[in-house]
Amino acid sequence: MSKVANMLNMVQILKDGKVHSLQSLSKELEISIRMIRQYKIELEQAGIYISSSTGKYGGYILEEELNHIDIGLTEQEINLLEKIAKNVEKRKEQEVLIKIQEAYHKNKTQVNKRKLQKIQEYDQKMTEIYKQVRKAINERRKMKITFFSVNSGITNRIIHPAELFEYIDQWYVAGFCELRNEIRMFKLEDIKEYTLLDENYTQKFTIKKKL
Repeated sequence: MSKVANMLNMVQILKDGKVHSLQSLSKELEISIRMIRQYKIELEQAGIYISSSTGKYGGYILEEELNHIDIGLTEQEINLLEKIAKNVEKRKEQEVLIKIQEAYHKNKTQVNKRKLQKIQEYDQKMTEIYKQVRKAINERRKMKITFFSVNSGITNRIIHPAELFEYIDQWYVAGFCELRNEIRMFKLEDIKEYTLLDENYTQKFTIKKKL
């Protein structure tokens, strides 16, 4: 099945308003979980917003009220329709034009609200992760994280956070990873879940050389 067909089928599955796990979507569409995540990104770029939740019963859900049909008209074309509607004498034709205008403006408003909400949620999430990582570094405490990487997918790790740094407008934490038994760097954005553990670590690191 083609990529476009898979993406359309994914939207159809999610339209029931229920939360679908990545595993169930992967099985039904017969594609990898990695591709499911990629489809979500591409669908959102096209204006179809899919919410995600983590945890045992987490997954993807299509929020119907945030997804109005985009009729593909530019703002200039909509303005032109408004002028035409004023000069149309037949009532039915005028009603159709008005509906198109209303649908466009409603979709634009919802999209802008969703974008603002996503930015606010992202900023809040990054602030909380940053605070917890900074606390772990200051108190030399281990952290348990659920981390996503393109190569390994989702993995659970115990890390010993040692240094926070910023690179190309993204925050990272560098520290010892018990899973890989070496110093690794983790983008905060890719840390999906995290827990600050009571267990301390004692070893010292030479992070700057690694960076």
